[in-house]
Amino acid sequence: MSSAYTADSAGTDAGRGSEGPAGLRVRLPGGLELTFWHALLIAAITFYALAMPGDLRYKLSALGFGVCHQIASHSFFIGGHQLPLCARCSGIYLGALAALGMLAVLRRRSSRLPARHMIAILAVFFTAMLLDGINSTVQALGGGLWHTTNLLRLFTGALAGISVACMFYPVFNLSLWHPDAASRERALEEPFELVGYMVGAGVLVGLVLMADDWLFYPVSILEIAGLLTLLTMANAILVLMLTRREGRARTFSDALTPLLVGLLLTLIELSLLAWGRASLAPYLANNIGMPVVPGLP
Repeated sequence: MSSAYTADSAGTDAGRGSEGPAGLRVRLPGGLELTFWHALLIAAITFYALAMPGDLRYKLSALGFGVCHQIASHSFFIGGHQLPLCARCSGIYLGALAALGMLAVLRRRSSRLPARHMIAILAVFFTAMLLDGINSTVQALGGGLWHTTNLLRLFTGALAGISVACMFYPVFNLSLWHPDAASRERALEEPFELVGYMVGAGVLVGLVLMADDWLFYPVSILEIAGLLTLLTMANAILVLMLTRREGRARTFSDALTPLLVGLLLTLIELSLLAWGRASLAPYLANNIGMPVVPGLP
């Protein structure tokens, strides 16, 4: 397999030589071009991920530790190991991952919000999780209108994750893509489309419930992948806003820089949040089982 190299702005050998390595591009199959800065960002992300302490299970748990309480009684276990996210967070990020994956295929670069009647349904989904979360908190204090279980947390979380994905996806595309490259179609038009996203999320949720020992790492990686995907998209939008480059990407190569910067920022943010929580945890002792460090046995 051969790769073609071109200068960033000049096609001649002389121009390429004068620009140095920073001006080189690597053409990959499918039309993707990787620049020197892309390679540098990929190297930084790889180094940072490898430099994080612990084995793979600890790294996954540490990333989840930054945003999730990881209370054992509110979490699922597979193969004797606690998943890196609690039941509700597992549902949220698995649901979001499934919906975003399907949206990327079925509604490529769509930049308009769902139809109004679909927004109403998505609002119901999100409200269901919100109400169950409030009830769960009240239940922990000895009250509650109904008994919240991990299964209910997982399901309502998945519905909320689908809602977040369907609303956030067009906002992300609008921020990233040039108007000529973006699609003007809505992210969600009809209820039957939503059913498809629910089925996709249901498959991932089903993996959690299967609880076969060999599924621990696949499910854990999928959960953290959903978390990283959402936060990377959010950070990419922030990067575009701060650099005033919203709506300029025409190709995936153009979009790669803010996405890679967003991913690197996400890894750093989650690490700092986990470190901060571990530092404060001893001073915030409680009786509901919150861990003080990630990586529970």
